Amino acid sequence: MKNEEQTIKEIIAGADRYAELVERYHVGLIIHCERIVKDRHDAEDIAQEAFVKAYLQLKTYDSDKSRFSTWLYKIATNLALDHLRKNRRTMTVEDVESLAEATMPTYMEDEERAEMRRAVESLVPPEYQRVIEAYYWDGKSYQEIAEAEGVPLNTTRTWIRRAKLQLKEKMS
Repeated sequence: MKNEEQTIKEIIAGADRYAELVERYHVGLIIHCERIVKDRHDAEDIAQEAFVKAYLQLKTYDSDKSRFSTWLYKIATNLALDHLRKNRRTMTVEDVESLAEATMPTYMEDEERAEMRRAVESLVPPEYQRVIEAYYWDGKSYQEIAEAEGVPLNTTRTWIRRAKLQLKEKMS
């Protein structure tokens, strides 16, 4: 979306374009919520609730204070934390560490995004590229990827682990 700020202004003025924002951020927001609550289904519900809440409060969004993605992810983080409180889930040290990591801004600048895209596109064999894109960008589970690729679940796990190692080398 080239001019997100303009799109938001049009939505506030009554244009039916909110689906564009949802489409842009839904996968990343679900993954973000899943890192916090550790459950995919709860994460999907929380992300949906965050989109609804953001839509209802869109008039309060101030682009001078933060990017839309940062504002949206903050709403989702607060909803996820509320969910954890309501369910009285005790948090371990690992949960606190992953929460700190998950609540950091998750967007990348255009140059970083392009570098990451190039690194993923250069993965060999090509199966590594497909599984990384399916898992991180499409939000698919290991099981869904295994079924789509027609391979055992452990093969998918191995491919993703090896792809991550390749990406680590390429990005360092």
